[in-house]
Amino acid sequence: MLACPFVALAEPIYSMSFLPAGFDGRAMNGAGHIVGNSSAGAGIWNGSALIDLGLGPDSYAYAINNRGDVAGSLYGEYGRPFLHTSGLVRHAGPELDEFQAGRANALNDLGQVAGEYATLGGGGHAWVDANGSVRMLGTLSGMPTWSVAAAINKRGQVVGGSTYAGAQDRWTGHAFLYQDGTMVDLGTLGGWDSFANDINDAGQVVGWTTDETQDRLPFIYADGAMRLLGRYDYYAGGEAIAINNAGMVVGWTQSGVGEPKDAFLYTGGDLISLDRLVEGADGWRIVEAYDINDARQILGKACRDDECLSVRLDLVSAVPEPGSYALLTAGLVLLAGRRRTGRRDSLRFSQPA
Repeated sequence: MLACPFVALAEPIYSMSFLPAGFDGRAMNGAGHIVGNSSAGAGIWNGSALIDLGLGPDSYAYAINNRGDVAGSLYGEYGRPFLHTSGLVRHAGPELDEFQAGRANALNDLGQVAGEYATLGGGGHAWVDANGSVRMLGTLSGMPTWSVAAAINKRGQVVGGSTYAGAQDRWTGHAFLYQDGTMVDLGTLGGWDSFANDINDAGQVVGWTTDETQDRLPFIYADGAMRLLGRYDYYAGGEAIAINNAGMVVGWTQSGVGEPKDAFLYTGGDLISLDRLVEGADGWRIVEAYDINDARQILGKACRDDECLSVRLDLVSAVPEPGSYALLTAGLVLLAGRRRTGRRDSLRFSQPA
């Protein structure tokens, strides 16, 4: 009976820490360090202080790995892709001319960078830079229309989106998984479009897909199949943004077109509003979630009235449900009343005075 109460666990409880005002958090590593952008340019918030990377006000950071390396773009949100490692900055991806611009979107712990660039007038190109060796990923259609690399795991698997043969128009795309030199079409759940935002080290992929009504919905792709997150009637639209190695997913949903966004955590088969999990929120609503690490820390955005700030959610505990405490108490009472003989029928109860 002592063991039973601990089987049923309540939802995890989080505390909320605000990042410095004006700092837009974009990604987080395993230590909870967050990379992002402010008026001073790319920087890292280490939990107590904001560290300027010294790349200038037109620098933007989009990825950070567990070594503290940072990748992003110089000279604008979409400019010249860079990798910042060991205090040094180098160009990432293919060399670009004056009519091309791009950025680095993702970075793994091996220092491999994934990103995109576009030519003047359109046409995106996904690429991977493995320590200076650059590979273009091509497209699902085989035509140089567009593709975007959004995430890369430690195995070098890359996900993102690409135009495909038979697309409704040149900008309609499908989520892809790139591995072993091949781009695999992940398809949709009945609609025209899909896009993959993240992949964990086990190869599980998350993103958004359209269904037969063309609504945008969050998906997870695992074991060769795509499926929706949670039950469909919980939301009318949404997007899965990030997944950790335990298969926990964060993102956002909406109850209808034009309705406020609601950030979610997907764990154990349940889609849970993050607002339910944060203690002491004081009127702040978690409207978006951008990243989750293996320590279950979550990077997101919280809003109250007309103010919105980047936040980090830190796990406080996953406690037994209230009913479990009752079971635990009952178990202790029964054990306390058991005779030392250990016989099944030796329970002893207090008698009224």
